[in-house]
Amino acid sequence: MIKKLDYVSLAALLISFVAVSVGVIKFRKESKVQVQADLVTTLSKIIDIIRNDTVREYREILRKNEILNKPIPENITPTLDDKTEKVARYVAVAYDKLGFILKHDEDLERRVLEWHGEDIEEMWKMLSPLVRNKWRQRNPKYAIEFERLGRKASESDNQ
Repeated sequence: MIKKLDYVSLAALLISFVAVSVGVIKFRKESKVQVQADLVTTLSKIIDIIRNDTVREYREILRKNEILNKPIPENITPTLDDKTEKVARYVAVAYDKLGFILKHDEDLERRVLEWHGEDIEEMWKMLSPLVRNKWRQRNPKYAIEFERLGRKASESDNQ
């Protein structure tokens, strides 16, 4: 009687072990698929921000602006017309969103900076006087991720 019970217990234990193993394998595969889906979603958002037609058009408008293309002393706020300031704000917010998305993944951030770092650095240098001296008067953390990303782009460019 005891031996039969031992065999039944052993069989039940083995069945439980196999069921748990199958569950773990299935979970790992589903997790991998979910991570890949999340990465695709993140990459789509990044491409939408960087290659967005409006952002591209606005970057060109800013590049052609005579005021923003001159060296601006640190504590001076450039005076722009309302349309150009709106364009500048749009670009700053787009790059701030990008910085927020990237700050959670260093490897992805490094790759984006390799691909698009020159534009990010250029826009930060151009818009930093507005961000620091005007827009942060209302909100001290305004475009903080854009600044972080712009500085990183400058650092990686200098290395």
